[in-house]
Amino acid sequence: MRRKINTAACTLLAGLLLVGCSSGGPSADDRKYADAVAAADPYGLGDMETDQLADTLGSTGTDICLTLRGSSYGDAMQYAVFHNFEPKEAAALVSAAVEVYCPDQAGKLPAA
Repeated sequence: MRRKINTAACTLLAGLLLVGCSSGGPSADDRKYADAVAAADPYGLGDMETDQLADTLGSTGTDICLTLRGSSYGDAMQYAVFHNFEPKEAAALVSAAVEVYCPDQAGKLPAA
């Protein structure tokens, strides 16, 4: 019985160690998205380091693209504002999401 518990504990510890070691930070696309957001809103979101901003944004860019694909620019903006971003930040998030994750939705962005 004690051997089974030790084996289970070692297996769990090894699994946790592997998960901890495999997390190498944000993906290349997530970093690119964070850089695009920072460039679009340098005074609001541009003061964070790329990896920190990418971690903070999480799946926001892909979620915005899902909203755009299923609806409109206005709904994508509303999604970002609902998640506590100011309108200027929301516009940066939406335009950066289109640039990085869903360029096929560029036609839904307002004319500059």
